[in-house]
Amino acid sequence: MSRTYTFVLASVLVASVAGASAHEFTRPASVVSAYAGTVAAQSDDLAARVKAALKADADLGSASEAVTVTAAGGVVTLEGTVPTVQIRARIAEFVMKQEGVTKVANKMKLAKK
Repeated sequence: MSRTYTFVLASVLVASVAGASAHEFTRPASVVSAYAGTVAAQSDDLAARVKAALKADADLGSASEAVTVTAAGGVVTLEGTVPTVQIRARIAEFVMKQEGVTKVANKMKLAKK
C-alpha cells in the first residue's frame, strides 16, 4: 500500500509541476500580436531605408529602379530585372553594407537582350 501511495503522490506532483510550467511560458495573444507588429514595422522600415539608399546612390540609382526591396527581420530580398551581372552583384553588395541588413536574398534577374 505504501508504495502505491508514494507512486500516486509522485504522479500528482509531477503533473501539477508540469501544468504550472506550461502556464508560465504561455504568452497572451495580444503580446504575441504586438511583437509581430513591431517586427513587421521594423522590416518595412528597413526595406524603405535600403530602397532610398539605392535610389540616392549615384552609380546604382537608375539601375535599381526596377528592383523591389522587401525585408523580414534583417534579411533583405531583392527582386526585379537589372541590365548586367556586374550591376546585380554591385546592388547586392551595396545592400549588404546597409545598417540592419544581416543577409541578402538576391533574386534579381538579368534583362533579356
